[in-house]
This record gives sequence, structure tokens and C-alpha cells, in this order.
Amino acid sequence: MSDTLAGTKTYDVAVLGCGLLGSALARNFAAQGLKTAAWNRTPAKADALAEDGVSPVHDIDEIVRASRLVVAVTATYATTREAIAGATDWTGTTLANIGTGTPAEAEEMKAWADERGVPYLDGAVLCYPQQVGTEGGLVLYSGSAEAWAEHERVLKAPGPHSALVSENVKAASVLDAAVIAGFYSAALSAYVEASTYALDQGVAPETLNAISELSFQTLAATAREAVDAIASDRHATDVATLGVYAEGCRAALGTMHAAGHKARLLAATVENLGEAERAGLGGLGFFASTKIARTGA
Repeated sequence: MSDTLAGTKTYDVAVLGCGLLGSALARNFAAQGLKTAAWNRTPAKADALAEDGVSPVHDIDEIVRASRLVVAVTATYATTREAIAGATDWTGTTLANIGTGTPAEAEEMKAWADERGVPYLDGAVLCYPQQVGTEGGLVLYSGSAEAWAEHERVLKAPGPHSALVSENVKAASVLDAAVIAGFYSAALSAYVEASTYALDQGVAPETLNAISELSFQTLAATAREAVDAIASDRHATDVATLGVYAEGCRAALGTMHAAGHKARLLAATVENLGEAERAGLGGLGFFASTKIARTGA
């Protein structure tokens, strides 16, 4: 974008969608000294941000025309397209959509933007609204490297580790599905099951917290080993084999069932490890279970 065109823009960034996350982003942008506008389907939600230095704009066409960067934070990709349907002129404006969706929807949104000549970035938020603007604030982006270079300062405002992860537009959505849903949510569900059992059995909360913290530290180191093993397809081990883990998990599952606990996440782990054993992987390391992770494996 030329300097002349940039000078015609009123706002550095506009946020579309003023829910908890959108509001947190808008406040953070303004706190960083960026000229920030906000739009919401319910105007009062945008108006509520005025006291935080954010300019509420009620007309979608106006806010797009006046902004160098539009960050959409609506509920779905469909609601984002519905919201921006009334924008008639995207000249000099970049679109970044960071609502929850699928990799296929990211590609569809890029196609929409390409048809209109709009530079596009797809994004995934890997933090809570209250973490925006802190060391824990994290938004991943994928798509146009040129758009990222132009708006990097704005896009990194939510947190120092926010980054462009790939020019493949679906990469941020893939990481969202893998890390937040596939790992974090599943792991947190398993921890709720495990903690419920431990506390029911009389373990003191402070003891559970202390042991859990040590386990999380081990998990952080083990996660790197997992990625290396899966990427290299090397699964020999000189520690506990997959079969040893399977035996331990089966015993724990029986114990938890006997205590009246469903232990559904542990049961799924037992099922996975059993399938891996039947595939002849019991003498390898735990991460050899990657070989039965794909449909049809």
C-alpha cells in the first residue's frame, strides 16, 4: 500500500465483533497507541469500548473503508462473511479473520478475499481473553507474508509470541485443531477425570497440585520427544515400552471403574494402546502409537 493511500485511512485497525475476545483485542490495540475502531452487530457493545479509547463505528462499509487492517472476531466464518457483505471498497485494507473454524473454511475465506483483491490472513487464538496483551497472549496467523510484514506490529500486539506460522492459509487453523482441541481440551478433560478420582480417594488438594506440577514439567519435555519421534519415524526405546504403558493403563482403568468412575479418556487410551499392541508395536516406545492414529491404519 502506498504512503499516500495509508494517509487516507483513519484507523490502524478495526475489530469486527465485540464479544469477550474482540473487546479484549480492541482495548489492547488502543492501549498500544494504535488508532482503533470497533463494530458489532449490536451497536451498544461497540459503544461500550469508547471509554477505552476505541472508536465505535456502526456502519460496516465506513469502518472497512477507513481502516488499514480489519480483524474479524465473530462467532464463525459464516457470520464474518455476513458482517462484511455490506463493505463495498476494500482498497488499501487487509482482512484478518481469527474466528473459530476449520482449515477448509480458511481456504474458502481466502478464495473470497482473492476474488475481491483483499490481502488476507487467517488466524487462531491460543489464549484466553484475559491473557491478551500479556506474555501469555498468543494469536497464530497464516497466509500472505506481505500482509503480515505490513501489519506485524499490530498483529503481534496481543502477545510477543504471536507470529505468522506459514504462508499456507490453513496452517493456523490446523494448529488450532491440533493443539487446542486435539491436545489441550482432551488433556484437560483427562485431568478433570483423574483429579476427581484422586480427590474422591482422599488425596489432599495441595498434594495433588504439587505432584501435578511435576508431571506437567515432565510432559513439556516429553512433548518435544514425541514430535521428534513422530517426524523421524524412530520409535526404539530404552525406557518403558508401549506395552508397559498399556499394562499400567489397563490396571488403572480397572481401579477407577471399581471406584465408580467412568474414566472415559483413560478408556480411550487403553483402546488405542491395545490396538497398537495388536499391530505389533508393544516393544517400541509410546510414540509408536502414531502408526495407528490415522483412519485406515
